Amino acid sequence: MPFIDTGELFEFFGTTIHIGVNATSLLMLLVTIIAGWGFVLALRNKNILAILFSAASVLTFGFFALATIFTFGYPDFH
Repeated sequence: MPFIDTGELFEFFGTTIHIGVNATSLLMLLVTIIAGWGFVLALRNKNILAILFSAASVLTFGFFALATIFTFGYPDFH
């Protein structure tokens, strides 16, 4: 997986946490942005089901995108 390392953030119970960006987090950020746009359009149209699904998508993909960025995709155990 392509990864741009920007350095160590901190160490947590012996696991080094890095700040970095890999391809998966960039794709999840793109999905988050598109879902956010869908959320705004759903609010304009007052479509309750679309509001629920787009909000769930923004929260889910946004969380995992940020979690992937802050943990470098996987912890460094060595």
